[in-house]
Amino acid sequence: MDAIGCSKTERCVISDKVNEFLDKVSKVDGFVFGSPVHFAGISGMLSSFMDRIFYGRGNLFANKVAAGVVSCRRGGATAAFDEINKYFLMTNMIVVGSGYWNMVHGSKKEDVEKDEEGLQTMRTLGNNMAWILKSIEAGRKTGIELPEREETIRTNFIR
Repeated sequence: MDAIGCSKTERCVISDKVNEFLDKVSKVDGFVFGSPVHFAGISGMLSSFMDRIFYGRGNLFANKVAAGVVSCRRGGATAAFDEINKYFLMTNMIVVGSGYWNMVHGSKKEDVEKDEEGLQTMRTLGNNMAWILKSIEAGRKTGIELPEREETIRTNFIR
């Protein structure tokens, strides 16, 4: 794959659903990405998708609102949750929180529906996301501008 070509054109050189998604990014104010937990990480499908949509496209996602959610049987949720959030943090997104880590527990839907704390966390997350999106819109209407971004300075540790 030609990763350089992808970052220069803001399109993926592989013509598939990734480009359809990227075409919609500018029209969207916020995102929720979710995954089941596999071996203390997000699913391979979501990992590949996020790698491809975020690579070299930080400007597309900057200042948009984002939340990550995970679902697991028992363990590994915080590591997977952290993995999703790193994409947001590396692209200058506004990360929405809740009253706890955004996770639910259960092997199947019926189990998750019994996770009262997890469901409350998801409701809180939804309410917080709606409030942040409304606040941003209210700010726009009153003339509050997005923060000015400095030009990126790239350094390395080899001199």
